[in-house]
This record gives sequence, C-alpha cells and structure tokens, in this order.
Amino acid sequence: MPLQIAHTTLMLPEALVIESLLSAHGIRFATAGKDIISQAPQFAILYGGISFLVSEEDLADAQRLIASGKAVPGYTTIESAAFERRPLRNAILAFVMLIMGAPFPFWYRKSTILSAD
Repeated sequence: MPLQIAHTTLMLPEALVIESLLSAHGIRFATAGKDIISQAPQFAILYGGISFLVSEEDLADAQRLIASGKAVPGYTTIESAAFERRPLRNAILAFVMLIMGAPFPFWYRKSTILSAD
C-alpha cells in the first residue's frame, strides 16, 4: 500500500509533537528525514525537512489532526525569517559552514611514504 505525505516540517520540535499526536490517535506513520535532521539540523532545508508518511486511508484524518493544532505565537523563528529575507547570502553561508565542518584537509598534503629498507 503506497504511503502519502501528510505533513512536512523543518522543525524537529514540531515533528516530535506531531509524532505524539498521531500515535495518540492510533494513526500508523513513518517519518522521512528525521534521523539526519536530528543529528545535523543544518541539513533541514537541503533534505526537505521531516515528512510524515501515512496510508491513504489515514491521510485525511492525519491532515485534519495536524491542522487542528493552534498556532504558537512566535513560531516563525529568527533563522527562518532571516533566511527568507536573504536566501542567497544564507545559502552561501550554509555551504561555507558545510565545507568548514567537513573533515577534509585538502590544504594539508604530507607525503609519508613508508619505504621498505
């Protein structure tokens, strides 16, 4: 049975609340992207966030439950508002952070060749 995307979010706390909401109402679901985003939140936009996949029979119920939540004041974070104002600059900064954090010392070339004497 194919799964349908009921909801997608970039925020891990929202995903945790939705997980408990769906579980409490007995709706079976699978999450896509939660593991990578919980370990490396800077990849949330790159991987498309956390998606909740449910069966076709439960799709309408899941979407109705998720939509029934009340809006939290100040939910839009400073980071997401800043990213929307200057997307190019922040995309470049995210790329630089990725390169700086990658353990790939391309500038360091030490030739240690073991010689058999």
